[in-house]
Amino acid sequence: METKTYSPEQVMAMAAEGRFTKAELAEWLAIEQRRPFLAACALLEKHYTEECAKGEPCLEAGCSAEGEICLQPLLHAGSAYHKACAAAWLPIFRDPKNRADRWPH
Repeated sequence: METKTYSPEQVMAMAAEGRFTKAELAEWLAIEQRRPFLAACALLEKHYTEECAKGEPCLEAGCSAEGEICLQPLLHAGSAYHKACAAAWLPIFRDPKNRADRWPH
């Protein structure tokens, strides 16, 4: 099977479209850059969870994620969540020194 090679610009464009998960994006960063990226995604996850809690709860008894991150609003957000994480990832990945030795190139 042929492996496709992508330029950094192509990878960044695909990321901006929400085509990669948080885990995939993190793998393509140098180890020391992963923590700041994952922290930025955690803030997004918290925001999605807090916004969800303002509406109708998923469970009849109320929100089960009190004070925690809930997966349900992230699943509901779909590619919007992936795009939001990519927006935090892009400025980091743009700098070649922040890339892992092994990324889709």
